[in-house]
Amino acid sequence: MRVAVAGSGAFAKYFAEELPKAGHEVVILTRSHKAFFDGKPGVLEQRITDYSSVPQLVELLSDCDALVGTIYDLSKSFADIHLALIEACKQSPKCKRFIPSEYGANSEDYPEQPGSTYQYNLAVKDALKAQDELEWTVISVGWVMDYVVPSSNRYHSDIGPLFALDLPTKTMTIPGSGNEVFSITCARDVTKAVAELLNSPNKWRHYTYVQGEETTWLQVAEDMKTVGGMPDLEIGFEPADTLQKVVKRKESMMSMLVAEFKLYVPSGKLKFDQKKVQRDRAEFFPNVQFSTVKDALEAVKKDPTVIF
Repeated sequence: MRVAVAGSGAFAKYFAEELPKAGHEVVILTRSHKAFFDGKPGVLEQRITDYSSVPQLVELLSDCDALVGTIYDLSKSFADIHLALIEACKQSPKCKRFIPSEYGANSEDYPEQPGSTYQYNLAVKDALKAQDELEWTVISVGWVMDYVVPSSNRYHSDIGPLFALDLPTKTMTIPGSGNEVFSITCARDVTKAVAELLNSPNKWRHYTYVQGEETTWLQVAEDMKTVGGMPDLEIGFEPADTLQKVVKRKESMMSMLVAEFKLYVPSGKLKFDQKKVQRDRAEFFPNVQFSTVKDALEAVKKDPTVIF
């Protein structure tokens, strides 16, 4: 299968490495040429686009069988780009499987709300639900696990206060009690699962659950102390009601963004129905061996140069 990957950031890099291992050919859609993808086995070419022209996108996708989105933007451009890609796939001769750029929360049970920082996801899902030409699914993964390892061991850049753990300062600011259960998955495993999903002849559901493990922030802290080489990790807590007040005040987009991210775990938005997790794993990607936080920490101890 020939798969178009829209975007050239962290997730796109993992897709470029993992899709060919599952037998897929990869075409990268990007605004500008990226040296990273040159010479990558299975990456056929980079096709330049600004995503604004549906006719151009139709041409670029004419020989592709599926599109996987990796572009993320909290502005209206997120919706504009996705709507153009959806329309292009609909008009294309054979690009009829579509995965939007989400890779996050349980939006099946906790849909995005108008006015929230993720409000533009709604327009994308509405457009997908309103058509029947494309088979599509939203990939729910929980927190991206990669932030527990140093930046030199991952493609994802640091995201500052959005993630509870701050490796450089050996501190952890936990939103809520720390006992709330949530899902966490490493980015590479997400792309391995999607590669298998694309190979599956089974009909996709509108939401697919990909999970490394269920954990809590206090368990992550314990893993960092015992396996991650941080026995002196300093832990603090941030009350959920304080964060909720920040969201309601809407003083700035950044303050809302940080507070909403921190509330994902206390609110339950990153907790998945484990029956659905096991169902999807058994049906679509039974051969993927998912990593835990401890596995990630052990991997970088074993090989300090590894890109986890």
